[in-house]
Amino acid sequence: MNDELQTLAQQISLLVLDADGGLTSGMLYYDEQGGENKSFNVRDGLGLRLLREAGLEVVIISGRSSSSLSRRARELDIRLVFQGVRNKRLLLAEVLRDQSLKWEQVAYMGDDVNDLACLALVGLPMAPADAAPEVLAIARFVASQPGGQGAVRQACELILKARGQWLEVVDRFFNSPPG
Repeated sequence: MNDELQTLAQQISLLVLDADGGLTSGMLYYDEQGGENKSFNVRDGLGLRLLREAGLEVVIISGRSSSSLSRRARELDIRLVFQGVRNKRLLLAEVLRDQSLKWEQVAYMGDDVNDLACLALVGLPMAPADAAPEVLAIARFVASQPGGQGAVRQACELILKARGQWLEVVDRFFNSPPG
C-alpha cells in the first residue's frame, strides 16, 4: 500500500457499499416462482464483521430492492441498508449528516456510473476489479478481485491495516469468549 492510500484509509470511519456489482457479482438469478436470488461471498462478509468489530460503520446502498440483500445485511448486523435508491448522493449526504461525518471520512465501493456522484465526493473512492471504466478512472483503490468475489474483503483489510487495527481485531474477534 502506498503512503497516499494509507493516509486516505487511516481517515475512514464509514464504509459504503453498492450492493449489486460490489457486494454481489451483479448477476441476478430468477426462479420459476418469480423470486430473485443473489450470491454473497463469505470472505466479504467476514471482512465486514471485522470492520464492524473495529468500530467502523457500514452502509449498503442499492438502486434495486431485494429480500436476499435484506437477509444478508441482517446476518452481518448491518443496520444501515437502503434499497430502491435513485439518488445515492442525496441519501449518502443525509447519512453523513445523521452520523456527524465528513465526506473525507467515507470510503465508498461502487462499480458503475450510478455510483460516480458518490465516488467523486468521498475521501476514498474504491472499485472492484470489474468496475465500469469511468469508475476505475476515479477510484483511488481498485481491488484485484471482482465484485462479489472478494473485492469488499480487500477493501476492509486495506482500511483496517492502514488504521493499524487488523491484527488486533482479528485476534479479538476469534479469541474472545462467546457471549
